[in-house]
Amino acid sequence: MANIIVIPFKEEAKAIDALHQIKELDEYGDITLYEHIIIRKRENNQYEVLNNQTDIEGWRTFTGMALGGFAGAFAGPIGFIIGLYTGTAFGAFWDVSHFNFENNFIKKISNQMAVGTIAIIAEVSEDNPDFIDEALKPYSSEILRSEAGLDYDDFVDEEIEDLEEGIEDERDNLKKATSEEKKRITTKIKNLKAKRKSKIEDLEAQRKSSLYGIKDKTNARINTLKSRLENYENSISKTYKKARKDRLRKRIKREEEKLYQLHDALGEDIVD
Repeated sequence: MANIIVIPFKEEAKAIDALHQIKELDEYGDITLYEHIIIRKRENNQYEVLNNQTDIEGWRTFTGMALGGFAGAFAGPIGFIIGLYTGTAFGAFWDVSHFNFENNFIKKISNQMAVGTIAIIAEVSEDNPDFIDEALKPYSSEILRSEAGLDYDDFVDEEIEDLEEGIEDERDNLKKATSEEKKRITTKIKNLKAKRKSKIEDLEAQRKSSLYGIKDKTNARINTLKSRLENYENSISKTYKKARKDRLRKRIKREEEKLYQLHDALGEDIVD
């Protein structure tokens, strides 16, 4: 599986130059770059994203909530890491178990972005970390890295792995290719990357759909419990009534906590 790398910078020019170095490694076949983004934290819960993941069209500004929605457009683990790094992660309760991240990596990433910090967040496949580490030595002294496993079922895992193996095979071919062959191989790699991204997007959509179903059932259970609580207001035994009401209140509280987590996982505001 791919790795997630996070590289913080204090200077915009160094961040952009470093991204160019990573892209060159991808073009040479030394690594595979799947997804990437450059973000900068501003004051008052504002964030800037380099438009279209390039250095041509300048920065676009988002509020924290808007960036959380934007991050969701990145399929798979990179969107979750963007949310952790900026403090806008939705549904951490669900997503940490969804991705196989090291605990130490999560702790380092979560909410650590100081005002003014610029960061490259990227999903890469690398046979050896030395390629990126050596290329970025002049630009940054810190590279945070973790394996990003996807906890989908075996059949789907195999589909994604088959696509990744195909990309790695073509990457090896790229290193040995003539100038004429490079164009054909580069196009094939691009198409395989697009298929991988589409497959992960489909899986994310299925996951979110299942969360909506759980949310609806949770709401229904809360309403049923509240109705029972109202009915017990006229119970003939005060002692029994109090004990029963207390148990129902506890059950309602548990269901409401679950509903709150579902709202988080779906990126929704809580409405009383």
